[in-house]
Formats: sequence, structure tokens, C-alpha cells
Amino acid sequence: MGDGSSFSSLLREHRVVLFSAGRLQKLITYWFLAVSAVVVAFPAHSGLSSLQNRYFLVVWAYQGAGNPPRESHTFLTVYRGDDLAKGRVAPATISWFPATGVVHLVGVDRGRNVSLRKTLAIACEGRKHVATWGPYEISSALYQRALARIRLLESGRIDYSALSLRRGSMNCIEAAGDITNKPFHPLMSWGHRASRAVVRHLSPFFKDGGRINRTVARMVRWNGCQR
Repeated sequence: MGDGSSFSSLLREHRVVLFSAGRLQKLITYWFLAVSAVVVAFPAHSGLSSLQNRYFLVVWAYQGAGNPPRESHTFLTVYRGDDLAKGRVAPATISWFPATGVVHLVGVDRGRNVSLRKTLAIACEGRKHVATWGPYEISSALYQRALARIRLLESGRIDYSALSLRRGSMNCIEAAGDITNKPFHPLMSWGHRASRAVVRHLSPFFKDGGRINRTVARMVRWNGCQR
């Protein structure tokens, strides 16, 4: 009778051990799956750490069918590598429009600097052809000049003029391109051609031989208008 009781007790203990081991295995499995989900949901950005303390620039343009001047636009974005290294895309944008949104070839209007998202929305709404150049790595000095231009445009001291008819006024091409200490002469150009002139003017300030940074390109890529 004592042997039977001991056997039953031993069997219960064995079942407890088996149950505990099985439960522990399930807990380990759930923990592993939970950790894996977190890693997928919040991927590490260690591969982007090389972007820290660096700066990048993209030149943009859009134009309508036939490229009439009133339907073209040149704009520019700059990015901090410290933001990109954290997976954060936060462009500072030079996109200079008349405040009314209507371009008059003659005359001077109050101006407005517009975000990249808003500018692309305008392009998509008007079914414009959008082009980009870059991203190029630039110096900290050129990045700071771009920020200074944004502050100037947003200060209210500069007006919009398609032909720059008055001192203290500028068009979108000058706003984006004339940010260095060298004279900028885009001549009679607008749309994609004017933006290419901006790229040429700024190219002496590009790093890495003016090569496009593919890592940043994947991060700041625009996927086009969503119809």
C-alpha cells in the first residue's frame, strides 16, 4: 500500500514537472515571438548611423504640358543626416509662390513659402510632370544657407515676382538657387531647365563628387501622384 502511494505521488510530481517544462517552453516561444514582432515593428537604424553629422539636398521641378512659364515651378529640399539616421524624413523646403497661388508674369505679389507636401499636392492636382535631381551630400555651410533663405522668405520682407521686377522680390528659381556667395544667372529658363541650372550652380558645393547618395535616395524617394 505504501509502495502504491509512493508511486502515485511520484507520478503526480512527474506530471507537474512535465507540465511546468511544457508551460516554460510555451512561455519562451511566446516571448521569442513577441520580441521578434517588436524588432520587425521597430527596425534598428544602426545601418544609417553613417548619415550622422551630414547634410543632403534635392532639387525639384514641375512643369505643365508645353512648359508655359506660369505652370512651372522650381523648388528645393534639404535634410539633416541626424534625422535620417533615426529614420525620420523631415525636409526643410524652399518653394516660393505668390500668396494667392496664382502666378502673374508681370507684377509683384506677396509671397509664401510652401511645404514639400503642399507643393507636390499642387503639382498632382494640376497634373504636372515632376522631376528631381539628387539627393546630393552638401556641406553644413550650404545647409545653413538654405535654412537662412527659408527664414528670409518667411519673414515677410520678400515679395514674389516672376520677373524679379523690384528690389526685395524674387521668383521661385532665384529663391531656391541663389543661396550661395556666387552670382546665379539662370537666364531665360523655367521648369525642368531652370532646375537643372540650379543644380549646376550648386554643384561646386556638392560632396562625394556630386554622386547621388543611394541610401538617402531610398528614404526620400517620392512615389508619384496617387490617382
